[in-house]
Amino acid sequence: MIRKHIYAWLYTIACLVISHPSIAQPGSVPKTFPVFNLQLTDSTNFKSSSLKKNSPVILIYFSPTCDHCQVYLSGILKNIESFKNFNIILVTYVDLAEVKKFETDYHLKAYPNIIAGTEGTNFKVRYFYNVVTFPFTALYDKNQNLAAIYRQPPSIDKLKNF
Repeated sequence: MIRKHIYAWLYTIACLVISHPSIAQPGSVPKTFPVFNLQLTDSTNFKSSSLKKNSPVILIYFSPTCDHCQVYLSGILKNIESFKNFNIILVTYVDLAEVKKFETDYHLKAYPNIIAGTEGTNFKVRYFYNVVTFPFTALYDKNQNLAAIYRQPPSIDKLKNF
């Protein structure tokens, strides 16, 4: 009897997961840049409309505790000279304290073109892209038109060639 209830419960959860917009198979992503508001570690807010104009954008949805995210960001930072003209936006949903630790550990304040913040639990960015794995990367040209998305980390060389 208990086994039947467990199977029914698992089936219900599976159906919810498959139909949920942030977990469902990725559909087409709008070509426009998303509208969002991030809370930064200095307690200020950053709006997507505040991005430096006429610069390409690398938007990375990440988790500070994700090993793949840490390796990916380390690769970008080792090659930061190649990305000095990019807006690099690091978006997460985790608590601001974790973002602050990540920002400190990677000395992100030393890079004026990198913004790291949390969208909290509103998940606007996550739902916009249907993010299901970390790190997720979206590349935009200088006019903020979508150029590419990567659901797995692209090579640093691929980013450099963008």
